[in-house]
Amino acid sequence: MPYSPSPALQKWRTDRAAALNSLIAVHGKVVDGRRGRQYATEHLNQALFIALASEFQGYCRDLHDIAVFAATDGLASSGDPRMVWARAALIRGRRLSTGNASAGALGNDFKFFGMDFWGSVKAMYPAKCSDWSKFLTTMNDTRNAIAHRDDTKLATITEPLTLRTFKRWRSTLNSVTSGTDKVVHAYLQDTIGKSW
Repeated sequence: MPYSPSPALQKWRTDRAAALNSLIAVHGKVVDGRRGRQYATEHLNQALFIALASEFQGYCRDLHDIAVFAATDGLASSGDPRMVWARAALIRGRRLSTGNASAGALGNDFKFFGMDFWGSVKAMYPAKCSDWSKFLTTMNDTRNAIAHRDDTKLATITEPLTLRTFKRWRSTLNSVTSGTDKVVHAYLQDTIGKSW
């Protein structure tokens, strides 16, 4: 079956994009074109990075859910408790439900399907895989430093937490989501003959 974007990617591009766009609109009203490190701007910028990591985690969890449903579809009738048990087994201990959407969490959670997630990403995107994995580490380290108000870790962040950086990171995540969506689609097609 030819590739088409998953519902998770469609939601990333619509609902999740709209949520991030609304924060950018608020940012524009608060900052109103002023430059410099105003106190309110700094905190609003940090909120943007928290939201970006949050929306990406939601995308990853949605993609994993879709894979769970594809992998278990047809194993039993929808009312059969074995279907519920099979689906529960594939999400039990899912790190995407309790922690950040890190490279390690993605690798761990898609391994439930027998998938070497990052190996599959590297096979399809050899020039981007390492950069994407490193980026996710940077993004989640930044998110954690902000969320836990860890001034020591915040001081080690090398990029300024500005709207410009946020837009660049969002663009990177657009590539990561598009790429990982295609990778999961290809894996499901190869292993069970269908995707979403």
